[in-house]
Amino acid sequence: MSVLTLALNERIRRDYSAEGMEELFLRLDLLHDFASAGRLADATPLSHAELRGWLEDIIYTARETLREMEGTNVPQRSAFRC
Repeated sequence: MSVLTLALNERIRRDYSAEGMEELFLRLDLLHDFASAGRLADATPLSHAELRGWLEDIIYTARETLREMEGTNVPQRSAFRC
C-alpha cells in the first residue's frame, strides 16, 4: 500500500470517527446559530441560494447513507466499547 493510500485511509477513519462526526455536527449547529440570529453573512460568503444548495446536498447525502445502511449488510462495530 502506498504512503498516499495509507494517509488517505487514516484521514477517512479520523473524519468519520465519533470526534469527526461531532465536529461536523458542531459546524452545522453553529451555522444554525448564525441563521437563527439573522447573521449568516457573518458566517459565510455564500449567497442564500448557494448555502441552501449545499445544505440540501448534505441532507440528501445523509438520507441516502441512512437508507443504504438500513438496506444492506454494512459491517457494524459494537456499540459497547472495551
